[in-house]
Amino acid sequence: MIRCIAIDLDDTLLRTDLTIAGPDREAISRAVAKGIKVLLASGRMVQSMKPYAEELGLDVPLIAYNGAIVQEAVSGEILYHRPVPSREALEVLAIFRQNDIHLNVYINDQLYMDQLTPWGERYAANARVKPHVADLADLLAKHPSHKLLGVGEVERIDALQKRLQSQFGDTLYFVKSKPTYLEILASGVSKGRALQELADGWGFSPEEVMAIGDAPNDLSMITWAGTGVAIGNAAENVKKEADFVVSDHDHCGVAEAIRRVVGV
Repeated sequence: MIRCIAIDLDDTLLRTDLTIAGPDREAISRAVAKGIKVLLASGRMVQSMKPYAEELGLDVPLIAYNGAIVQEAVSGEILYHRPVPSREALEVLAIFRQNDIHLNVYINDQLYMDQLTPWGERYAANARVKPHVADLADLLAKHPSHKLLGVGEVERIDALQKRLQSQFGDTLYFVKSKPTYLEILASGVSKGRALQELADGWGFSPEEVMAIGDAPNDLSMITWAGTGVAIGNAAENVKKEADFVVSDHDHCGVAEAIRRVVGV
């Protein structure tokens, strides 16, 4: 019996226009009414996730920043926080600056960047948050960042990911959330790890958990959960690892998954 459902936001629950379809919203409501804990698990900032949690009426922890922060949606209590160590963050920043690739830094749930590039503008618009321009080196020397996010052309991001993985693979974790987004996290941080810790605290086994997602950063929770679901527009490696595939994010794949597994 499923007792917990973890759902990714972008390109999974959210449609192309960044809204939640009525059937998806109604399926989540029926699952909650049945006593199932439904939670959102995203690479997004907490402030960028809260409006969707409020829309869905969810009073459960949010898995934010790909698992670097777990925070209660309503009370705001932080249950878990594992930021990127400042030393490694500064070294990564220097590499991004040398390669002239946009980098986001997140401190106290605020978004910072060296300059407001077109990549930064598009990211902030999608997340619906206000970006702050500041000297990232000065900030990172004083405050640890929840995560770092590199944004740029696919080929340049892929090449940089290989370099960073080789150099920092023992201390940092690198994963793509979109073809143009490279998530940079502290070692051991992932959506799957955060979901496991929450499930353990609630006394749920993996077999009692379903996870739904689309991107490589969702693989950790899709493979940990007893039922892992890939949305129809998911990356091929995600589909390969999932237990089954549903319709895409513009055609109520989340509702389909909930109906198929939970029966509501």
